[in-house]
Formats: sequence, structure tokens, C-alpha cells
Amino acid sequence: MKRVSIKDVAREAGVSITTVSRALNGYSDVSESTRQRIREVVERLDYAPDINARSLGGKAETTIALLTSELTPTNESGFVYGLISGLFQECSELGCEFMLLATNTVKQEKLSFRQLCKKKNLSGLVVTGLKVDDPYYHEILDCDIPCAIIDMEVRGKRKCNVTVDNIQASKEAVSYLIGLGHRKIGMINGGKMADVSGQRYSGYVAALVEAGVPLVLDYTRHCDFLEDKSYEQTMDLLKTYPEITALFCASDLMALGALRAIEELGLQAPEDISVVGFDDIPVAKYVYKGVTTVRQSPMRMGIEGGRVVWEMLQGQHVESKLVLPHEFIVRGTTGPVRE
Repeated sequence: MKRVSIKDVAREAGVSITTVSRALNGYSDVSESTRQRIREVVERLDYAPDINARSLGGKAETTIALLTSELTPTNESGFVYGLISGLFQECSELGCEFMLLATNTVKQEKLSFRQLCKKKNLSGLVVTGLKVDDPYYHEILDCDIPCAIIDMEVRGKRKCNVTVDNIQASKEAVSYLIGLGHRKIGMINGGKMADVSGQRYSGYVAALVEAGVPLVLDYTRHCDFLEDKSYEQTMDLLKTYPEITALFCASDLMALGALRAIEELGLQAPEDISVVGFDDIPVAKYVYKGVTTVRQSPMRMGIEGGRVVWEMLQGQHVESKLVLPHEFIVRGTTGPVRE
């Protein structure tokens, strides 16, 4: 599809290119009526300024971005940093430009995904942290820009889900707890609108069903992958259901919050309650005698995400799902069920 240029906007609005530029950049010497007319044309033509386009002999550089909604002032899990490192490494080896973009719901409502890609002159993206109710979710699936999406089921042309087998990994973790004699097993899950939360819950349920252990719906709490929220919800869960002897947490950060709550209640892990996390974040091996967890590699995800985006850009066929290996790591927060 032909890119809409500033010349097209100027011609359609009946003004000069300079006027369009000054209007879009907020100069006060453009009348409000002219500014409004230009805005209407920009919206109708789906125009976005191409501020990063570079060319040599008419050929633009290949730029692959990491688009994330998980960039926070503190990133205890290291997950996003791992993705950044992996994708940057792969882009360097492929001779591509790398770009980091942070997004949120407000930004997504102001600028469409297609406009963002035009504005930043993006060739392809690795995407992480989206929820199924985010504006960009369906926009990404419906566009033909090559995208590798981390931990989210995808469909459509030139899309690939890069993930571990979250269902199987979670099933292995909960089955391990069952093997230790636990039957009252709670789950501290992530966000309700996150694909990965549903997959890890499915693994939790599958392990219980396979072992003939009753599923108690009230044993599950959603904590949005936040440590403090996990602490609060675990306090309430264990006070309400003191018979629980084990917790499966859908992330290590939430496992740390759960372990803090267990201590606050005067209990110990694993003597009173066993705890399993997910991710194997750097600190997991050093705290609470080591957190039993499922290991995955965000750096490997970034590398593989960059590779599949590059292959799509080269016209190669890429499967809609790339499943990476995981490993179950037994440490000090799990033990046999208490008497």
C-alpha cells in the first residue's frame, strides 16, 4: 500500500507543505480553522509523520522494534530486560536497526498501531505485555506487518507466537506438588485478560483433574503479576482457607509476595506451605532457601522473536507458533505435605 506523504495532506487540504508541518508541530501562526482542516485530512488519509525513515539509494533500513506495555520504573523480574538484550543481539547480528517502544492503553487510543509503524518506519516488531482487551491486540492481528508476539495466541498473516508450553509447564509444577502429597493447592494467577494467565490456569486444572484432586474455584486469586497484590491476596486466601498446604504462582514475583504473606502469618515454607513460582527470575535462587520454579529464558525469546520477524521480512514461511524449552527447577520452597 502506498505510504501517504505530507504532500498528499497538503494537496488535499489546499495548503502548502510548510503550513501542514507548522500545524502538526503546534506553531501558533496557523489559524484554528486551517489547523482543524488539516487534522481532518490527516485522520481521513491515516497519515503519520515518518520521522525515522532513512534511505540510501532509495532503500530504507530494516528496523525491528520491541513494543512493550510492561516497562515500569522497577523491573524486578528482569523479563523485559531479557527480551531487550536478546532482540538487540539478534538485530545486531542481522544488521537491523533496533528500537524500544513503550505503550499503554492511553497511547494506543491516541495513535493506531498502523500509524505507529508508519511514524517510526518499522519493518517488524516483537510485542510483549498486551492484553486481549488492549486496542492494539486486534489491530496487530489484522495488519500484515510481521510480528512476533510473546506468550499470546495469534492468527493472521505474518504473525508468530513465541512462547514456552505454559500449559504443560504449569501441569508439571502442580503435579510435582501433588506427588509430595498436597491435595489442597491454591493458585496465585496473573491478570484475567492475559492469555498466559489462562494457559497456566489450564495446566493447574489439568494436573488436579488427572490426579483426581477436586478443583476448588475459590482457591484461585488474580494478582496481575504484581508482588504487593499477591501479598495481599495470599494473606486473605490463607486466612479464609487455612487448609491450603501449597500454592502455585504464575510468576516468581507473585511467589515472592506469597512467601512474604506466609511469613507474616507466622508460617514457614515449605514446612507449613509449599510454594512454586514461574520464570526463574535472577533473585529466585537466593531468597527463601531458593524458590522452586519453572525456568524460561526471556533472552532466548527476544533472539527467536527477532529471527522469525527477519524470516518473515525475507518472505520465508514461519509457523504461527514457536515453542521454546522450559525446565522445572526444584529448590527450597517445596516439601512434603505437613502432617
